[in-house]
Amino acid sequence: MKCPKQYRNAFPAWLVLFLMLVWVWGLVIAGPVSAVEKKAEKVYSNKHPQPEGWVAEDQKRARQRATQEVDFIEDVLEESPIVRKQRLCRLGLGVEDIEHDYMLLKNPYVNSYEDQYGPVRFMHTQHAENYADSCADCHHYRPAKEGASETVRCAACHQEPFKEDALDRVGLKAAYHLQCMGCHKQRNKGPVGCESCHREKPVDHSELVALSADPRPQEVTRECLRCHQEEGQEMLTSAHWQWRGPSTYIAGHREDVGIGKGTKAINNF
Repeated sequence: MKCPKQYRNAFPAWLVLFLMLVWVWGLVIAGPVSAVEKKAEKVYSNKHPQPEGWVAEDQKRARQRATQEVDFIEDVLEESPIVRKQRLCRLGLGVEDIEHDYMLLKNPYVNSYEDQYGPVRFMHTQHAENYADSCADCHHYRPAKEGASETVRCAACHQEPFKEDALDRVGLKAAYHLQCMGCHKQRNKGPVGCESCHREKPVDHSELVALSADPRPQEVTRECLRCHQEEGQEMLTSAHWQWRGPSTYIAGHREDVGIGKGTKAINNF
């Protein structure tokens, strides 16, 4: 097939040769171009670095206050919630009287048995200003001693559970949960789950687990079951473990209902 007349000699040989030389010269100068360009590495920098030696003073004070020992108040002034609210109102107690805006709900009485979660960060003033109807919502009793403070710490009345001097009072951990979660449920506002209020603090297994340098899966399972036997039994009866059905990812068994963790799945050991 002949080239149409209007396109004949459109690209003379000398022009083609010149373009090829330019292309080769470009490779020599610029280097070979990779088929897949490398992505530029992103460099992240802190535009607002923390000054050296800086500490959060509110957090520091809250931690120190959370470890302080509190004298136990055995005798409290018995009065109905309505009477107490009215009396605090007449005294004019309000947000401006709050001494500690922020606190950590952490105490040895709370962590005496287990410590799997970090302490709750409680914004005292924010709750008093926006959510509480009165200081009496939380400070529901005061010491019976004349002239005592109207708003004492929770740990002054609630300490270890089943305290001999106050069997009618719940422990501090239960008091926190009943007061906080009870209010959240009643108002239908605020979190009620563990991780919603606490930062999870996973258990450090480095000193609890003994495994070889390159353990087999069966060895890992046996080591876990050494402490978590009940969880292991629950796993065997779960729908996840007993599932049976086809698998679209197993060649030749896409419609086989016998495949599943309940039968011959490869990790069912």
